Amino acid sequence: MVAPGKKVRIIMVEGGIRCRQCLAELGVYPGDTIKVIRSAPFSGPILIEANGGKVMIGRGMASKIIVEEVS
Repeated sequence: MVAPGKKVRIIMVEGGIRCRQCLAELGVYPGDTIKVIRSAPFSGPILIEANGGKVMIGRGMASKIIVEEVS
């Protein structure tokens, strides 16, 4: 899990086509740099900033996104 305030680059999405489509509809793509804004407690959703906008994604979907830290 990525700590709030950290920036990461999306390397790939391990989910199926529906997961990738859902992320694309939110404007989140492999190669994008995103920032984790907030992580809700008790396995709640994660608020991220991507391409100038803020979106919430569920933990299940977030667990399928492979990232690397950026400086």
